[in-house]
Order: sequence, then C-alpha cells, then structure tokens
Amino acid sequence: MRYIPIGVAFIALSLALSGCQEQQNTTDKTTNTAEQATPNIEAQNQREIAQQLGKNYAQIADQLKQHINVESSAVPLESLVKTINLPSLTTQAANTEKMVIEKRGLDQQPEDLLTVSLANPAMLPGVEAGQQPLFTYQQDNVKAGDSIDMFDSHGDLVVGSADVMPDQPVFIVGVDEQKAMRAGLATMQSVFNANDTVTLDYLPKLASAPKVSEEFLSTTVLKKISVKDDQEPWISGKAEIYALVSGVDPSRDEPTLDVVEMPYLDYQDQEYYPNQIIVYWARYRWGAANIILMEHDTNTNYRELAQVIIKTAATVIASQIDGGAASLPIVNKLVDAILKAIPDETFTNNDDMVDFYYTILQTDELIDQPGASNNATITLEPREIPLTK
Repeated sequence: MRYIPIGVAFIALSLALSGCQEQQNTTDKTTNTAEQATPNIEAQNQREIAQQLGKNYAQIADQLKQHINVESSAVPLESLVKTINLPSLTTQAANTEKMVIEKRGLDQQPEDLLTVSLANPAMLPGVEAGQQPLFTYQQDNVKAGDSIDMFDSHGDLVVGSADVMPDQPVFIVGVDEQKAMRAGLATMQSVFNANDTVTLDYLPKLASAPKVSEEFLSTTVLKKISVKDDQEPWISGKAEIYALVSGVDPSRDEPTLDVVEMPYLDYQDQEYYPNQIIVYWARYRWGAANIILMEHDTNTNYRELAQVIIKTAATVIASQIDGGAASLPIVNKLVDAILKAIPDETFTNNDDMVDFYYTILQTDELIDQPGASNNATITLEPREIPLTK
C-alpha cells in the first residue's frame, strides 16, 4: 500500500512515519480504509472489481484508451470484464448490477448500468498520453477529509483523499448515475401519478392535456441556473441534479408532485442556460408551486422516497384544510414538510438538498434569484405556449 502525496499534511505525515511506527500506522490506515470500503456487499464487490481491473490493466488498456474521449467518459463494465475473461469476475459484476436495481427500487433495468468512468474530464490528456491510471469505486458516505481507496496498475492499494483529485487518471467502477437517476425519477413519477386521479406520462408530458377551449399552455421556463456547491466529491464524478416541484392539485385536496431531470447541470460554479420548462401550471392550484433542487446520490431507494414524500405532503394538506377551505400558505408549508420527510437513517448516502424556492407564482419573472440556502441561483420566466394548429 502507498499514499498519494496530496499536500503538506501528507508530506509531513510521510516524514513522521518510520520503523515500527510506520508499520503500525499503515496497519491502522488499512483497517480504517477497509472499514470505509465494506459497508455493504455492493460496495465491497465494486472494490474487488476495481482491484481486478488494476491488476489486469494491461489487458484492458487499449479498450479504455479507445472508448474514453471528449464525447464519452465511460465504458460498460461488462465489456471490460469480458476482455479479462475471468468467470468469477463476470459473475460478480452481474450480481452487483442486480443489487443496484433492487436497492434503488427501480421499475426498469437500464442497460449497462455499471460502468468504468473517468473521474474528471481534466484527466483525459493523461489517458491519451498513456499515463498509468488508478482504479477506485463508488464509496458510501464520502465526505470532506475522508480517505479514498484506489488501486494502481498492479492491483496494489493506494490511499488518497476525497478533498484532492489525483494528478494521474482515475477510473471509477460504479453505477452510471445518469441512467440510475433517470430510472429513479421515472419510478418516483409513477408513484406520484398513482396518487393522481388521472394517469400521466413521464416527463416531459407532465401536464394534463389542456381543454379544447384553451389556446395556450401556461408554463414557467428555467432560463439560467448555477450552483455554488453541488454536494458531490470528486470521486463521484459529475453531479446529477433534479428538481422536485410540489403544490396542491387544482381539483382536489391532494398534493401534486412532479420531478424534472436536469441532465445538463454537471458541475458547480458554472452557468447553464437550459430554456427548460420546469412548471406546468395546469397542475397546480392558485398558480403557485415550490421547487426543491436535489442532487442524486448512489443509494437512494426512489420508490420508498416517493412514498414517504406523498404521505407527508398529503398529511400536511389534510391538516390545513377544513371542509374544503384552503389557502395559498399551504403551498409554502409543503417545502419544509418534504425536506423533513427525507430521513437520514433510511437512505444511506441519500440524495442531498441543493437548494429550495418557496411559493413560485405563475406570473413570477425571477432574474438571478438565489435560493433559500443561497446555494443556487436561477432565472425563471413565465411562458404561454400556443396549442399546435
């Protein structure tokens, strides 16, 4: 095992280690990182697969160089495993993918859900130059100050930090979180729709069909967005952000909940101009809704999460409505209730709250509006879309 030099603290530590003390510290460090690396079978499998890929790097090097480029930063794990031709490794990869589907409560099974991806596009020149890479895996509950287990091209353990990205290329064995989030959001929306009186298709057809007499579809468009902190350490790669839009059903005293994927919002401190419809106003009473920005993480069970949110939102509305009389402040109360409904204990490495916006009105035009946590900044514009003639 070796350590990646990542700063003064590690240099000082290296100088301090000697003799038996070095051996003891190394043993302690190995134990600590092993404890972090083995919280569940899925993570342990990914760790072992990462080590095998490092150990057999010579066999998969050409395939990685061929498929990792400016347009694609990932290779399906299955194809790399077939190249190595170890039956036990093939079985382990297949079993891990099944665990991923079950744990996340997905209605569908996306193809090639497990991948080997480059940790950051900035590492691409190193790949192209033939620099020896490191291999790691998706580790649970990674936070600032944590150590990261990686493996070199001989399969030997290298310990790095969640705070500092290595200079050499790092490949991550893990879930294609874009696919996992898309399948998860589809599952959430199906649960939300089951609570509706009318079954709705998944995004982008979230709104009920306009009445024949209506000439326009009333929407709010997200023109611009940026976030200061995407709640994502370097080892997790790109952020996967989505919006949870909540309000009250226009025809009955029940919550209306929609999820909106934001596949373009990959990194913090960058401005994005999606021109994306985020609210369909036919679905919300009083022309008012809330927006919660969430960052998808690895272990969220989307079916359970949706069920918890539905139950909580319905309880809030029921407690505030007396004999059908309702008022706009109910919409405001939904945000706090939903945020409290996402239990830390139930979802390991659960989806992080990025920011939230109370009571967005149908007529609001917001320019560079910070969220309640001052982490996101958005520009919203009301837009009426004429019916197709």
